[in-house]
Amino acid sequence: MNLKTINIAHVRLISLYWSRYVVRSGSGLVYLMIALVFGLSVAHIIIMPVERLIALQKKQMGQTNPQAINKTIIDIGQPIIQFVLGIKSFEQVAKEAVSPQMNLPNDTSTSAQSTPGFDPWTDFLIEKKPALLSVIFLILIFGMPFVISFLAFNQISGDVQNHGLRFLLLRTERCNIFFGRFIGTVFFSTAVMAIIIATITFYLGMKTRLYPAPDLAIWAVQGFLALAILMVPYIAVCSLISASVNSPFLSLILAKVVIAGVLLMAILGSFAWKPAKYFLYALPWGWQNNLLHPAPVHWLGAVLASLVYTAFFLTLGYIRFETRDL
Repeated sequence: MNLKTINIAHVRLISLYWSRYVVRSGSGLVYLMIALVFGLSVAHIIIMPVERLIALQKKQMGQTNPQAINKTIIDIGQPIIQFVLGIKSFEQVAKEAVSPQMNLPNDTSTSAQSTPGFDPWTDFLIEKKPALLSVIFLILIFGMPFVISFLAFNQISGDVQNHGLRFLLLRTERCNIFFGRFIGTVFFSTAVMAIIIATITFYLGMKTRLYPAPDLAIWAVQGFLALAILMVPYIAVCSLISASVNSPFLSLILAKVVIAGVLLMAILGSFAWKPAKYFLYALPWGWQNNLLHPAPVHWLGAVLASLVYTAFFLTLGYIRFETRDL
């Protein structure tokens, strides 16, 4: 391994070319389509009940009822947030969703009760930040790691299979190719994330008009940064896998198995052995929600963890790429 041969100009040129090439390649288009469909579908599912309530109130009363709208948002957002954050189990969330229906229809005292207090994290996401956007961000943070492998799986393996790297290595060194393609993939992923968040935020602001524009814009930027940072270590995992195998299809399958397998092993294993839940920390699963934590020490720790994971997987990937036969 020799990083002394790294050339910043070559890395920049390769990253720019790779980010443009990914747009035209099959993997880039597939990722773009899946990411857009996933992100916009999540937003539609979360926003749709509120939109319908607003339209119904305007039709029946000629104006909206902010209290009823806020209650609907809490009913939608609270169980999702607390489940994704691990504050409550699925059984607890389901029980709380069913228990209000056990009340009698004429029990006005129950319906008039104020919403019970949240834990500080849930309170921050629902009360202090635009709640609908918070719910969307949490779902995207959970789901986008499964999507990113459609973009990042073929950074190296395809050219190894068709021996195209042999011609490229006549003009530059392996380290420039490896890091240049990683950076180009990160650029493309970040651009797609910016499109998704901007579209959702613009629609939410123009269609519902529930939140002040500055609050919505600031939270949208923070959510975008959280998602953009989150994708980097997962791209590094895909870089390691892509540099280790010759087949793009095998690289994609392994990336899916590794990313999803860590999560499943931690969840399923914890049923039989409680410490198995810490297997989440083999990948960023264990800390990634902290990117939206109200306490700076938590989200700064999550950012630092992201850098550590990225450096670790990139180092392993580069060592493998530098020493393998092409």
